Amino acid sequence: MRTARSLVLLMLLLLAAIGPAMAQTAMYSVSVPVPDTSAAVRDDAFGNGLTQVLARATNGADPRTKPGYAEAMKQPGGLVQQYQYQRTGGANGAPLALVITFDPGAIRRVLAVGDAAAAAPKPPVLVIAHDGTGKTLNMQDLAPLAQMADARGYQIVTPKADTPVDAKALAAGDTSAVAGVARQYNTATVLVGTVRDDGTEWTLVNAGRVSSWQDSGEARAALLSNGANAMADKLDRSFAANAGGSTSGKVWVSGLRSATDYAGLLAIFQNDPSVKSITPVSATSDGVLFNVNAGAPLARLVAGYAAGGHVLGADAHDGADLAVRWVP
Repeated sequence: MRTARSLVLLMLLLLAAIGPAMAQTAMYSVSVPVPDTSAAVRDDAFGNGLTQVLARATNGADPRTKPGYAEAMKQPGGLVQQYQYQRTGGANGAPLALVITFDPGAIRRVLAVGDAAAAAPKPPVLVIAHDGTGKTLNMQDLAPLAQMADARGYQIVTPKADTPVDAKALAAGDTSAVAGVARQYNTATVLVGTVRDDGTEWTLVNAGRVSSWQDSGEARAALLSNGANAMADKLDRSFAANAGGSTSGKVWVSGLRSATDYAGLLAIFQNDPSVKSITPVSATSDGVLFNVNAGAPLARLVAGYAAGGHVLGADAHDGADLAVRWVP
């Protein structure tokens, strides 16, 4: 059996040999209605889809104002990771849809043109709420919350009907539960709530960090709006805290148990155009200390990685400016 020491040495030796690799996520996929499968129509769909994905990745901002947009639109197919046609039965006036997934690294490079401090896209918030009887509330039930969240710059999503989530584990900040949600919904930000006629109880989980509060004394619609405002206040403070700070420093990563884990971690850093260099400083059986130099605040970059479901916040570690945990 390979010892912890030999595994650490192997991980350190892999640094020079590992290339970029990113898993595709829903953030970078889009479905575009098309009338046929001709090359010209496909190329137009690539351009349409690229515009949609860039807008989504900049929290709804017009991507045409980005310095890298015009150049990317010259050959949008070059940014496509994969695509396939699906029959729609004539929905939206088109018999087909072209489902396109763009390369996440390529999208980040487009967004980083002219902006060395480009941040990861702001993720949506997964809202898991129940009423007093335990019934799961859908998007229609949560309309006042969704509207206020949108006004504050946050998009909310609700769980898929065929994909159960463990609300109790999430509310407790369970690392595996948070990571699983991040991979399914491209976000590690979760709002768990109980909504009764006489009050609400909320728990916000942001990259594994938990905060809870209660509210009462108003009508249900007002309570839902209040919940969105409180959530946005907490997230705004978190983003503001991450927006400053050093662009270089030491990052401690625990949870690395294999060469595959190490390779996955490096791929995330190396695919970020804001990261200039990442070098291992020391390693133990519990984790690896890296020296990272970037063009944006490290806290801002690392917080954005949580949406991928593998890098979550961790308790402070001696000798490190930031500490995170790798979740396989």
